[in-house]
Amino acid sequence: MSHARIEEVSDSSASDSDPSIDDPTTFSAPPSLIRPSRIPPPTNNLPSHVQPQFASPHNTTADPSAHKHYACIYPLYFDASRTHSQGRRVSASRAVSNPLARTIVDAVAALGLQTVFEPGKMHPKDWGNPGRVRVLLKTPEGKRVNKEIKNKHHLYIHISTYLQAHPTTAQSPLRLRVAGMPMPETPPPEPAVPRG
Repeated sequence: MSHARIEEVSDSSASDSDPSIDDPTTFSAPPSLIRPSRIPPPTNNLPSHVQPQFASPHNTTADPSAHKHYACIYPLYFDASRTHSQGRRVSASRAVSNPLARTIVDAVAALGLQTVFEPGKMHPKDWGNPGRVRVLLKTPEGKRVNKEIKNKHHLYIHISTYLQAHPTTAQSPLRLRVAGMPMPETPPPEPAVPRG
């Protein structure tokens, strides 16, 4: 059995090449439209009225390591339009349509539990409905904070009961205020529904 061999063949010698092409010191760049003198310096010192902040009575700017042992709750867990395989964690009879993380914060606060509201976080299966709620169910030593809440699923039942009593309306998203943004006097118009 023979093996194919590949050889490099060059038809020019080193003396035939143009040294000015190979020398990087002779290279001159074409004139650029962007000059370093025209690029503004990066600034992180924005005025406080320009920086986006979420105004909430609950802890939103907490150190992540301090709340590492808190349980995470997403609105997806209570969405009636989802199946269990799509992420819903309660039964279909306890699920609600269009749950919001802000309403979940209210439900957990009504139970007297410590919460951390993270409006910028989202579940990978539900990126269209942002918001994550972290809840302190047990201390780092394993002791329950609230004797009425036995486990995480029991908390889901309490939250779903609250969500059913307080359904999502068109005014519900307006409750989450962003600092520096004026509140609209009227709710935004309904989105256009494609026909056809």
